Amino acid sequence: MGRLYWITGLAGAGKSSLAHLLFETLKPHTPGLVYLDGSSLRKVFAAGEQYQMNDRHQLAMQYARLCHLLTSQNVDVICATISMFDDVRAWNRKHVTNYIEIYLEVSFSVLQKRDQNNLYSDYAHNRIKNVVGCDLNPELPKKPDIVLSNNGDKSVEELVQLLLKTL
Repeated sequence: MGRLYWITGLAGAGKSSLAHLLFETLKPHTPGLVYLDGSSLRKVFAAGEQYQMNDRHQLAMQYARLCHLLTSQNVDVICATISMFDDVRAWNRKHVTNYIEIYLEVSFSVLQKRDQNNLYSDYAHNRIKNVVGCDLNPELPKKPDIVLSNNGDKSVEELVQLLLKTL
């Protein structure tokens, strides 16, 4: 069975950066490794502008089922996604034999300062709605396998090394 690295956290937490570098680090030693990013998966599943909680939940379950399909074929998967739902993570734990939940913990003030896509500032100025952590309350992971603090005191390279040591 393949391994699933389920990397979760709010927008701007550094999921994609961590996942991409983890992929680049593991790929030479893990030929069957696949990297899935929530932003890319939205396009694959034609989710477009569907950002309401029920839409997000449906997408998260699609991501989980896709990861299960791949890992059941002995493919290792790194999946970077917000998907802040207890039942999705519970589904992963029940169905994916080698499931590793990695939560990127970042203070909200740091997320607001990073705000690379103007998500939090657009929400603050009433230009958008359905922002996880603002008007959509996330179900934060209660028992992740690994918690990495990403408030800016460590580089992505240091976080990947810390993750690999923990694994």
